[in-house]
Amino acid sequence: MKRTELIHILKVFSGILFFCLGAFTVAVVDSGLDNAMAASPQEVEKVSGPLGIDVSDLTDVEALGFLSHGKVSPWGRLFADETDRIFVAEGDSVYVAFEKGYQVKPGDLFTVYKSSDQLDHPITGKDLGYVVYFMGRVVLKREVKPSLYKAKIVESYNPMQVGDPLIPFTWLSPCVRLAPPDWKKLKKLEGPELSVVASKALMEIMGQLSVVYMDHGLIHGIRRGNFFKIVARPEENLAKEPVLPDQALGYLLILEARPHTSTGIVVRANREFSSGAMLRAIHVVGEVKDALIHYGKTDWKETDLESDPLGVLKRLRTGARPEPELPESLHILATMPGCGAR
Repeated sequence: MKRTELIHILKVFSGILFFCLGAFTVAVVDSGLDNAMAASPQEVEKVSGPLGIDVSDLTDVEALGFLSHGKVSPWGRLFADETDRIFVAEGDSVYVAFEKGYQVKPGDLFTVYKSSDQLDHPITGKDLGYVVYFMGRVVLKREVKPSLYKAKIVESYNPMQVGDPLIPFTWLSPCVRLAPPDWKKLKKLEGPELSVVASKALMEIMGQLSVVYMDHGLIHGIRRGNFFKIVARPEENLAKEPVLPDQALGYLLILEARPHTSTGIVVRANREFSSGAMLRAIHVVGEVKDALIHYGKTDWKETDLESDPLGVLKRLRTGARPEPELPESLHILATMPGCGAR
């Protein structure tokens, strides 16, 4: 065999070998991409049990604060730090002096707070109560003498100072499961009575991601996980003209409900609004059911819809082609990050 023919054969063989190696590499890369996609954030939402809404990127649920109709009684106060400074922050060692009669021990967590002055109701003008601001969190280390503990500041949301009061820390999950309100109780409030009455920062103008407070809570039918439309207050219709539909200023998710008050976050604001804006409860299960019927979906159970409306909604959105045109309220819920509800 001539040398030139041998070189030509070797080149052809090298080309075939290079092509095969390239194909193998592509297959490996594709396999790696498939595995990566299998572990992508979209797959994280495939959790067992009901699906919740992850609000951790929207707000710090441990720093929400709350509205109180009466003054909050503190368990104790920041007494001093080891350097006699007035202002303290995360990582500082402090002393906490407790009121008599409270049972505390090392390891207990407490929230440092401040309270606003007495506020007026934005609609009625009557006494509303106090907005309680969360400033930070401390953990008790050891008892120095009766009712006096050495502690450490483990979380700081706002500047704290010696003399600030404390109450027991209450953990709140950032994973919020949609839940229906108590409709019988809530129907008694539909209208101007159910409204946003204050904001976390006492801002007059509120918008997207604002933490807001309502002066109604558990005894009025409001629950954590309720979803509300924020609407403008109606103007008095002296001319008896046809009443226009509610204009959606935004949408509100309830993060915490106390007996007489509740706290929520504005997950969507179509425009800014002020205290006194009204709330309309959204019947999420009913709206999802209507969407399923509209798009001819029959592979769902009534029990699944009642127990996991968000999961059913997300499956509808990702499973229908083309993507369904959902009402604004459902589109917002369907596109929010999911989590394993607790």
